[in-house]
Amino acid sequence: MPTTVNRFAFQVLVNAASPQPHTVLRWLYDPLVDGTDLSAVWSASAGDVFAVGLGGKILHYNGTSWTAQPSPTTADLAGVWGSSGTDVFAVGTGVILHYDGTSWTVFSYVTLFQSPLSLIGVWGSSGSDVFVVGDVGVILHYDGVTLAQQASPTVNLLAGVWGSSGSDVLAVGEGGTILHYNGTSWSAQPSGTTNFLAGVGGRTGSDVHAVGDGGTILHYNGTSWSVQSSGTASALYNVWGIAASDVFAVGEGGAVLHYNGTSWTAQPTPTANTLIGVWGSAGSDVFAVGEVGTILHDNGAAWSQQASGTSNSLYGVWLRTASDLFAVGDGGTVLHFNGAGWTAQPSGTTSLLNGVWGSSGSDVFAVGNGGTIRHYNGSGWSPQASGTTVDLAGIWGTSGSDVFAVGTGTILHYNGTSWTTHATVTRGGTPVAVYGVWGSSGSDVFVVGDFGLIAHYDGTTWTVQTSGTQSALFAVWGSSGSDVFAVGDVGLIAHYDGTSWTMQASGTSNALWGVWGPSVSDVFAIGDSGSVVHYDGTSWIAQTSPTLGTLFGASGSSGTQALVVGDFGTVLRGSR
Repeated sequence: MPTTVNRFAFQVLVNAASPQPHTVLRWLYDPLVDGTDLSAVWSASAGDVFAVGLGGKILHYNGTSWTAQPSPTTADLAGVWGSSGTDVFAVGTGVILHYDGTSWTVFSYVTLFQSPLSLIGVWGSSGSDVFVVGDVGVILHYDGVTLAQQASPTVNLLAGVWGSSGSDVLAVGEGGTILHYNGTSWSAQPSGTTNFLAGVGGRTGSDVHAVGDGGTILHYNGTSWSVQSSGTASALYNVWGIAASDVFAVGEGGAVLHYNGTSWTAQPTPTANTLIGVWGSAGSDVFAVGEVGTILHDNGAAWSQQASGTSNSLYGVWLRTASDLFAVGDGGTVLHFNGAGWTAQPSGTTSLLNGVWGSSGSDVFAVGNGGTIRHYNGSGWSPQASGTTVDLAGIWGTSGSDVFAVGTGTILHYNGTSWTTHATVTRGGTPVAVYGVWGSSGSDVFVVGDFGLIAHYDGTTWTVQTSGTQSALFAVWGSSGSDVFAVGDVGLIAHYDGTSWTMQASGTSNALWGVWGPSVSDVFAIGDSGSVVHYDGTSWIAQTSPTLGTLFGASGSSGTQALVVGDFGTVLRGSR
């Protein structure tokens, strides 16, 4: 370990001003259904639990259900701790947040050489004695008035912090690093390992556990650290206990280990997702959180999974109003948002659903693989006979009795009573995949697909239009019949002015899967690697997106009510 103290200059901003309003949409995760990782959990009581994760995700459990709390950041959050349910701190990439029982605010920004510094662990003996640790060995302390840096004897990343009091604090991290604070200064302790240590927790200063890579579990008796057999080679990320004989460690592959005071044993869990955080209010009320929004609860008898959203990919979204929208995806997933929260609706199918559209909140259609068509009447979903077994990719209509659905080699039409084949689409006798459909009216409908396909229906006849490309086009939308956009492979964007199609520079080579806008000068296209590009009536400009996952579907009701869905249950909301 280094014998000299390494100091770094940080720009610490306390009570920083709120960001200025954006002139374009700011994209934020919808935390309940984004399917993104949860990193840490902490509870004030059985009915007051907080979990935090990627993209500024903050969830709260009231003893009955989980709800999303508005977060003032899109930075990844890694740690959470509080002195009470009205005094909670969360830390992440370059930011410290605070919750006062009413709302979350930015407590401080933390930068190193003008770049956000990764903060990972937080713990305190009280609301005026709080420690934060993170990258390059950083240790910050809040005394109730000032947030200040403390001298750290390491430049190794510190991942976890815990103490029995303000003068007996331990921090662990990279390379088997263990530091101890005696109320005056930090010093290194020999750990006996070079494995990464990810978490530390205990009951008293002489009964502490640290966990890490390769199933490493160390125990501290107040004098020295010793190795305990974990029975696993899986990485362990966190540890928490209520008593010397009731300790939990969580990690890779859904691993949960329990210590009874003598030995560690594996407990069965209902997930194979990596678990990253663990905390409880009692031995019969323990929460573990992790990948793709996983939340587990142990009631003292068994672990069960609690709903935090979905990790299924979402491919289609339709928004009627801000309090009435539907998203569909893998495994027959149908989600509905009522303005307060998302709920899963039984679709009656396990088929992948690709598209959704409705004429009202009680007249909604979803289409998917194998010719699947489901209809929602305001009470439940029921099947409709499509007359085909081909995969259906898109749906749009003018009313409940004038609906078009498209798929491989086919265009279907619904007249309010039944679905019939409206047209077939082939190339050299081989069916051509048709992916998207949109129209300004029932006699002005556009479809797009493979080989640069664009076809137009004038109320009588379908005709092929020259697109200018042989690459696949995946989606189509317009503000009117003379202002239509089609998007597709390798960042293709084509525009129709009522006479002909011309290519527009998108600024990206990523495939674009969806397009939507509230006006001719306010259009969004979304796609691979979290791509979001915006059209202001003149040119396309890339926007900052909080995800690298593929985005498939876009919808909205106004320039300030935009919604995008994608991989792993990702839901992004656009707000100005």
